[in-house]
Parts: sequence; structure tokens; C-alpha cells
Amino acid sequence: MERLIELDKQLLLAINHWTSPWADTLMVTMSKVSFWFPLYLLVAVALFIPKLYSRNSIVRRDCEGARVWIVGMAGFVAVLICYLLTDHVSDIVRNTVCRFRPGHDPAIGSTVRLIDGAGNLYGFFSGHAANTIGFAVITSLIFRRKAWTVFSVVWALLVCYSRMYLGRHYPLDVLCGILCGVLFAVACYWLYKFIIHRFVAGHART
Repeated sequence: MERLIELDKQLLLAINHWTSPWADTLMVTMSKVSFWFPLYLLVAVALFIPKLYSRNSIVRRDCEGARVWIVGMAGFVAVLICYLLTDHVSDIVRNTVCRFRPGHDPAIGSTVRLIDGAGNLYGFFSGHAANTIGFAVITSLIFRRKAWTVFSVVWALLVCYSRMYLGRHYPLDVLCGILCGVLFAVACYWLYKFIIHRFVAGHART
């Protein structure tokens, strides 16, 4: 375990010390949650427009004739639950594990480039990674659009990378956040499928 932790710190420093003015600006922007509010809003609206879903999606395949607001609310609730789970669980784990963020770590804190500040005291695991990966995965499963899947996954991975570049999280923090995001996204998608098949699809056929 000690060897793994040491490798984690070395990898963080390697990523954090790859410097470039344009990359500094890009990574700060990628990490700003407020910057991505328009994207979240657009996705929320798209959930209420069945024509934007792929023909392979549950909505287009099984819910022909269903009320648009019911279909949209099912997707909206699933995405919201996924976000709340990843956000709150990451907070709980951070305050339980109490692993210092790189900028607060006595062992390497003085050598970390803190372009956008050190952040809160604890960083395991990354809420940014869990939230963005969870969002990308569940919306990709709902829409089933290849273009959206590629865009959302690349976007989420860039956000994850930015957390290491900025010295806010260790790679293991980010990796565990990614795993958490995927797990909760899949679980919430199964809940979404249950809601669709139980309350929407059957009604649409009648």
C-alpha cells in the first residue's frame, strides 16, 4: 500500500508539473462547475424532446405515444438522483477517509503547483470525477447517441484530468471517483428502466 501511495504522489507531480499557459487556462475552465451550467441545462431540456433520443433508446423503442413530460421527468429524476448520490457519497467518504489533498499534504504540498488554490482539506475521492463521469454515463445510456457519448465521455475525462493538473486530487482520488460515477450511473439507469417499463411503456401502448 505504501508503494502504491508513493507512486500515486509521483504521478500527480508529473501531471501537475507539465506546464503550459494555454493548458493552465483550459484546466481552470474545465474544473469550474458554473461554466458547465448551460450544458446541464441543455441536457435537461433535451430529456423532454423524444426526437433527440436514438431509435435504440428505451424511449423511442418502447414509449411511442407516451406523454413527453412523463418521459422527460423519468430521465430528469434518474440523472438528478445519480448526481445527488455521487456528490453526497464523495463528501461522506472524504470526511471519513480524511486523505489530504495534494496541496495540503505535508509530504509534497510545497512542491505542488496550485494554479487555482489548494481546495478543501480532504480529497479522497474526487466529487468532480464522480459527478461528471456519472452524468456522462447515465445520459449516454438514456440518449444512446454515439456523438453525445463520445463528447460527454471526453468532456468528463478532461474534467478528471484537470483535477490532477491543478493539484486538487491525486490520480487514485480521480480513479475512485470515476468508478463511483460509473457504478451509480448504471444503478440509476436500471432504476430509470424500471420506471419506464413499469409506469411509462405500458401506458404508452394503451
